[in-house]
Amino acid sequence: MKVNIILLFTIVLSLTLYAQELTQEEKQRIIDSLDSNNIWEDRNSRMLIEKYNIVEAIPKLELKAQNGDCTAIYLRLLKKLGSPNVQNLAHTSIDSSDKCYDPIETRYDCSKILIELGDYSTAQYVLDFYNAKASKFFFDITLIPKIIDNRPDLIQQAKPIVFDYAQNFRGSPFTRYLANAIIAEKYPNEAAQVLVNSFRNEPDDATRILSLWLLFVIDYPALPELMKERLNQEPVPSYRFIIADSLLKEFGTIENYQFVSNYLSTEQDTVTRSLVEHRLDKFIPQKPDSTQTTPSLIEALIFIIDGCYNYNWLGDLQFKDELQAILQSAKTNLQSGDSVSCAVKVKAFQDLVDFVYKDSLNTDPRFVSIEGWKFLYWNAQYILDRLPSPPIIVNADIDVINPAMSLVNPGSFTMEVKGTGFSANSVVYFNGNARTTTYVADTLLTAQILASDVSVAGNYPVWVTEGTTNSDTLTYRVVSTLPQPVRPVLECVRNNGDGTYTAFFGYRNDNDVSVYIPIGNRNKFTPTPQDRGQTRVFQPGRHYKVFTVNFNGSNLVWTLNGRTSTASSNSAPCQ
Repeated sequence: MKVNIILLFTIVLSLTLYAQELTQEEKQRIIDSLDSNNIWEDRNSRMLIEKYNIVEAIPKLELKAQNGDCTAIYLRLLKKLGSPNVQNLAHTSIDSSDKCYDPIETRYDCSKILIELGDYSTAQYVLDFYNAKASKFFFDITLIPKIIDNRPDLIQQAKPIVFDYAQNFRGSPFTRYLANAIIAEKYPNEAAQVLVNSFRNEPDDATRILSLWLLFVIDYPALPELMKERLNQEPVPSYRFIIADSLLKEFGTIENYQFVSNYLSTEQDTVTRSLVEHRLDKFIPQKPDSTQTTPSLIEALIFIIDGCYNYNWLGDLQFKDELQAILQSAKTNLQSGDSVSCAVKVKAFQDLVDFVYKDSLNTDPRFVSIEGWKFLYWNAQYILDRLPSPPIIVNADIDVINPAMSLVNPGSFTMEVKGTGFSANSVVYFNGNARTTTYVADTLLTAQILASDVSVAGNYPVWVTEGTTNSDTLTYRVVSTLPQPVRPVLECVRNNGDGTYTAFFGYRNDNDVSVYIPIGNRNKFTPTPQDRGQTRVFQPGRHYKVFTVNFNGSNLVWTLNGRTSTASSNSAPCQ
C-alpha cells in the first residue's frame, strides 16, 4: 500500500509540474526522489529532470554514475544536462563494468557516449559488442563509419560488420539500408555485389528500392540491364513505376524506351500502367553530357537513325539514307571549321523530320512515328544548342496547284504550282517522286506530270523541296467520276460580215478545285478538228468568254465531260 501511495504521489506531482514552472522546492523534491528504491519513481524523476533541464541534479547524478552506471542512463542524462565530467565518468563505468550484469553491453553503452563526445579510445568495445551478441537488432551501425574515419587501426575489424548486415539482411530494415549506404560511401569499389544482391533479394520493400538509388550513387555500369531485369520481377507496383521512370530518365536510349513500351503491355496494375503511359507520352531524350563533343553527338544521331529504322519508327530506306547523308555532310562541315553550315544542315535535318512526322496526308513510303520524332528532333536540337544560330531561311510554301483534280488516265500534263519562297533549286514532288520542274518566278513553278502518275484513282501528295527543306503538302485527286459537273457555256456568237462567225465560250465548274480535262472524247469540238484552242484546266466557279472559235455558221458543238453546248449562226448574238 505504501509503495502505491508513493507512486500515485509521484504521478500527481508530475502532472502538476508539467503544467507550471518549477519552484526551487519542487526541483529539490525531484532531485531527492533519485534516492528512492522504487524504480518507477527513479525513472519518473529522471524524466522530469530532463524535461525541465534541472542542472541542479548534476551532482546527485554524477554520484550515482560514480557508483556504477551499468546501463549508462545517468551518463546519458548528464550529457544532456551539460556535465563536464561525463567523459571521465564514462571511463570509470567501463573500468568497473565487470561488476555489472552484462559487462559487454555496459562497455558498449558507455563507449557510444564517448564516441559522441569525440573520444574513440574505447571504440574496440563497440566492435566487441557486435561480435559477442547473437542478435544484431539493437546495434547502432551509425558508429561504424565514425570508427572507420577515426580509428584506422580498427578498419579491418569494422568493415566485416557492415558487410555482414548488408549481405545477410541482419537487424532492422533501416539498419540494413544504413549498412548499404555505408558500404556505398566507404567501399564503393566493393559495393556493387552487395547492392545488387539487396536490389534483387532484400525482403523489405523500402530497403530494396533504396538500393537502386545507391547503385546510381556508385555509378554501377550494368544498372540499365539490372533495372530491366527487376522491372519484370518487382512485386510492388509503385516500385515498378519507379524503375521504369528511372530507366527512361537516366538511361533513355531508344532500346530502353522500347523495352518500357513492351513492358507496359504486361503491367496488370491500372494505376502503374497509367503512370508509365504518361511518362512515355511526356518523354524527352536526356540532354547529353557536356563532355561529349559535337562531332560525337552528330555521329550518335546517325546511329539513332538506324535504331529508329530498325524499330519501324522511321521509313523508308531511301529516306533513312537521306537523313544520314545530311548529318554526314553537317559533320564534314564542322570538322572543316564551318560551324554555320553545319548548323544549317542540322536544322534542315530537324525540319525534314518534323515535316514528315506532321504530314499525315503524305502517302509515300516516308514516315516518322512519334517515338522516332522524339529521338531525332530532340537530339538534333541538343546539337543545335551548341552551334551558332543558322541564318533564317524562308521555306517554300504552296498556296495552290493547277490542276488539282482529274479523271483517271488523262495522260501527261503540266502542273502549275503557285506559292512563295521558290528558287532555281526548287523541285516539285508528286506522290514522293521528283518531277521535271521549271522555275518561273519565286511564286510560280511548273512541273511535268507523267501519264503513269495519274493512271489510278487516289489522293496524291504534292510538295516542293529546296534540297533539305520541304514545303507544306497539297493533294492532287484522281477520280473515276467528277464529284460535281463541269459545264460548257456558249456566251454569244458574233457575225463577222464576211460569211464567218465567232463563237464566245465560257464554262462553269461546280467543284471547289481546278479540274484537268484533256483534249479527247471528254473535251472536244465537232465537226473536227476536236482541238479548237478550248480550255483544258477549269478553275472553280463561273468563267465568261474564256476562249473564241471562228466557224462558218453551221452547228459547232463543244462536248465537255458528257455535256454539250452548240453555237450556230442562229445563236444569241453578242451585244
